[in-house]
Amino acid sequence: MRKALILTLPLLLILPLLAQHSPRGKGRIQGVVLDQFGKPIPDATVEAVHLETGFKRTTRTDKEGKWAILGLGTGMWRITARAKGYFPSYAEQYVHQLSRNPDITITLRKMSGLEALLSDKKAMKNLEEGNRLFEEGKYQEALEKFQQILKDHPDVFELHINLGNIYYELKDYERAEQEFKYVIQQAEKQREKLGDEVVDDIIARAYAGIGNCYVKRKDYARAKEYYEKSIKAYANNAGVAFNLGEIYYAKNNLDKALEMYELAARLKPSWALPYYKLGYVYLAKAELKKSLEAFKKFLSMADENSTKYKEVKGLVPEIEAMLKPKKKTGGN
Repeated sequence: MRKALILTLPLLLILPLLAQHSPRGKGRIQGVVLDQFGKPIPDATVEAVHLETGFKRTTRTDKEGKWAILGLGTGMWRITARAKGYFPSYAEQYVHQLSRNPDITITLRKMSGLEALLSDKKAMKNLEEGNRLFEEGKYQEALEKFQQILKDHPDVFELHINLGNIYYELKDYERAEQEFKYVIQQAEKQREKLGDEVVDDIIARAYAGIGNCYVKRKDYARAKEYYEKSIKAYANNAGVAFNLGEIYYAKNNLDKALEMYELAARLKPSWALPYYKLGYVYLAKAELKKSLEAFKKFLSMADENSTKYKEVKGLVPEIEAMLKPKKKTGGN
């Protein structure tokens, strides 16, 4: 009998504890979900999880952000609120069955447009597909993907750069310019939030896009204006620097052309073309040693089968000959 008593005693001790910590019961919790400005968030998901067992109950907020969950057992519960476009947040509450539990307020911080996009798996898939379609030259299909993303995430103004690039490729330069100008306006509005460096980079790319549109329209004066704005905003685009160099070179402004070609070479050291142009600028300025250095640098990087390579290959010996000191001839 003593052995049987020892075996059954633990059951007598455990069973009341299991009943005490059951996730189901008569407890009720309620509260409200607000944004960081104190405004209610309707249709948010509220999930209560019993921390001991993992048992869950879920509900949604009404138009005033209010919610309630019934049938909870005594114990510690974690209440998590989620809503589209907001970071999730939670609170923990010990739930009593025999007394009223205090109201729970959960505050959600609204995501920025880009943060919301990054957390949206469907949107990120569309972004990846849109970029792929653009690279494949399927511009209309890419446009549809980006427009679909913007429908769900209108605050992601950076995507209008993509739209501008697509309209540029579709030769709709007026629409492309509108998209780039929209990006500039929106970026300036968020300068304090995003920081000067980020905003300046975005604006520089948008100005460059507008400059490209004017090049296609053969309005080189306006192209120059926007390329200069791009370089002034954030001198990080080798292509813009090179294009601006081309405009200065065409106008015979050799000093400014030199400045821009050198900038392009610094920004993209692996790019041979700026050295090709530097060679000719220095040649026009009668700085033969620098011209020769630039041309030799170009030859060390360029495709040996290219027309420009063969052209410079033939030019280098001529410059070297001009640099050789002339032999003195005897008198009488």
